[in-house]
Amino acid sequence: MKPTPATYVLGAVVLVALAGMYVQSFVLGADPVPTILVVIIGIPTVIGAGYAVRTSLPLLRPRPVEVITALAGTMASLLMAREMGIPPLVAAALVAVACGVGALPGGPLDAISAGAGYTGSFVGLLTPNITLGWYWVAVAGVLAGLLWTFVGRSVIQGVGGRMGLVGFMASAAVYWIADLTGHDQNAVLLPGTDGMAHWAVVPIGAAGALITWVLMNRLGWGFNLASGLPSLAVCGVIVASGLGGTGVVLATAFFGGTFVGGTTTARLPNAAWLGAAGLLYGAFMLHFEGPLAGHVGVIGTTGTISVLAIIGIELGWRWSRGRTPAPGSTGAARRY
Repeated sequence: MKPTPATYVLGAVVLVALAGMYVQSFVLGADPVPTILVVIIGIPTVIGAGYAVRTSLPLLRPRPVEVITALAGTMASLLMAREMGIPPLVAAALVAVACGVGALPGGPLDAISAGAGYTGSFVGLLTPNITLGWYWVAVAGVLAGLLWTFVGRSVIQGVGGRMGLVGFMASAAVYWIADLTGHDQNAVLLPGTDGMAHWAVVPIGAAGALITWVLMNRLGWGFNLASGLPSLAVCGVIVASGLGGTGVVLATAFFGGTFVGGTTTARLPNAAWLGAAGLLYGAFMLHFEGPLAGHVGVIGTTGTISVLAIIGIELGWRWSRGRTPAPGSTGAARRY
């Protein structure tokens, strides 16, 4: 199936969101050398994004179960992070595992609705000091359920990190409206990630990506469990280790890396290219800064940007060898 004009219109919206995220986080205020590098990396990112949209699907129609599951994931993570004091990364991982178990054979969910629940979990990651009302968060969760179908499964299907991107788009839109109407008294939606300039995040991010890729493509796990279980184990241990801000940074690097690992083989054909995307994600994390630091969904969005950049580079490699890139397979991408 070929994309429709509606797909391209929404694809343009997605690309604008990605461009805004990229410029604000990695260009404005960055050091001179990183700025040059991110501008250079931006070229294959644009190529990869254009190819992803060109090989996307017609806009799919969301099912009620996807919206309901996204809302449930949002409220569950909100309850755990805000009311119970559970670290946000652990809360999201718990939602991922719960949805993944629900999607096992004989369970009440399928892989697609489980993915919607995982997507919604990012929207609800508000800490106790945030004054935004729960009803605003619920609206963002519903929007995330809709965008999961329109964006995650249609416009950029098969691209790792898109759950975080959907969460970022939904929360940014709703929370911005809340702020304009005077309901949001705190613009920082998650604690700032101080100490990002720690070289360990590069191999840790790549490790998260490769572990998830192996669990999915070698052991046949669904994405929720392939991302959620390792994240729950690793992030839980790191956060409980008493490392403070450094621990949060390392846990975040691994957690985000698992989203990169969700890229289908239709987008990046093997573990080598996937590992390169994980390394690039870790490199981005070294220089993450700007007004979006700490915003809901930015880690997954950073993963999406990293994957798109490597897709662009892989395309260039194919073209240089006289090979025509195969169109993205939609079958594998529809699993989650």
